[in-house]
Amino acid sequence: MAFAENRSFLMILFEDALGANSELTGCDSVITTPPREENIHDGQSVRYIRNFNKIPFWFPIRATFCRAQQIYDRIRTLDFGGKVFEPYLPLLRKIVYSNDDFKNPTDVIHDEPLDMGLLFLRTAREDFREVLKMKIPGLTPYYNRQSTNGYGINDYLTVPDNQMKSFRIIVESGNENILIDQAKAPSFVQGDDVVVVGGPFAGVEGKVMRFQSQKRVFVDIPGLGCFGTAYVPAKWLRRIE
Repeated sequence: MAFAENRSFLMILFEDALGANSELTGCDSVITTPPREENIHDGQSVRYIRNFNKIPFWFPIRATFCRAQQIYDRIRTLDFGGKVFEPYLPLLRKIVYSNDDFKNPTDVIHDEPLDMGLLFLRTAREDFREVLKMKIPGLTPYYNRQSTNGYGINDYLTVPDNQMKSFRIIVESGNENILIDQAKAPSFVQGDDVVVVGGPFAGVEGKVMRFQSQKRVFVDIPGLGCFGTAYVPAKWLRRIE
């Protein structure tokens, strides 16, 4: 039994090593990875890795040649024995006003991609590896360029559920004053961790900062960018202890 578990452990390392040798795609962040286990002979670390690989994460995907929509549609049709694959294609929701009738303008909701090559997939790590093995045209995972996991291997970039929730609320708000350019974000030298409890950005968790004389909440996703709400009144902010 010990031999079988150690063999599975080596196979896991071999698969990760293959993934780590792929081309890196500009990710700079520290990601969630399993801690190093010193004793691998009692089977504890093997069981830990197996459980860790079954935890669902959001995996950012870089779609080459503007194939984000095609990859999104392909993933939605995947069926691996009933396993769940939740793709997400971030679309900026904008309200376009018609000028046909100045006194009674009509509004049309228009969705456009946040980034022509960015989408996400929520699934377990072991299932994400299976998706990569399918060699879907244009699909490239994000890797961590600067940090490695406990075994010295570059791992896939992941985004926690709470950050993805905040990110989606901002992107889908329909507010034209949101900030999605990392270069425009203020420095995170100071600022309380808060949650928005009212208004169109309710549910967003991040750091409150003053930008252009307005209180805004910023969600920093290392490796992908910094995303800020529009103005949020102080009465709708609650400090996270």
